[in-house]
Amino acid sequence: MAILSRRDDPDARSRGETALIEAAIALMEEGEPYASVTVAAITSRAGHTRTAFYFYFRDKRDLLMAATDRLVGGLFDDTDHWWSGGDREALETTLRAILQDYRRSSALIRALVEATSYDRVVADYWHGEIERFIEATEARLPPAYAPPTRRGVASALVWMIERTYYLRILDEDTAGDAVAVDALLEVWARTLGLGD
Repeated sequence: MAILSRRDDPDARSRGETALIEAAIALMEEGEPYASVTVAAITSRAGHTRTAFYFYFRDKRDLLMAATDRLVGGLFDDTDHWWSGGDREALETTLRAILQDYRRSSALIRALVEATSYDRVVADYWHGEIERFIEATEARLPPAYAPPTRRGVASALVWMIERTYYLRILDEDTAGDAVAVDALLEVWARTLGLGD
């Protein structure tokens, strides 16, 4: 009988990746900047060896992008029902959900934005992920927006959320969150021609 390796067991692979991702995020949540987090610290925290780390990830950058893939998947789940034909109320629900996702993943997002400032691969990766949201938003714009303005408007709307919410999570005080959501809702609703 053949013995299955971790490569043959997707559940074991997923558990191993998750343990390492969670260890890295925990270190960053404790205040360790992404640039200072070492593979040794991650593996020690996760109870894995360096060899195990490199079984799952090529390097720390690969881990960061894998963690972000999971976040982006959740963001797409939150936005999908609105993109599929939601109204102003659905848009408001979506904007609130995205900010909650950002709050829950603040250490990861701070690390991601930090890395985009000096790592071209991470920057290209993140811009590629944002591009998916831009394309989906562009598809929802009213016909009055013709190319190339249509593309520019969609890009501005999406990056407006990304930057506004990034700035919100730098402040642990959530008092301004509702104002930020309301402001974004007003801009988006006016742009998309959604009524009150």
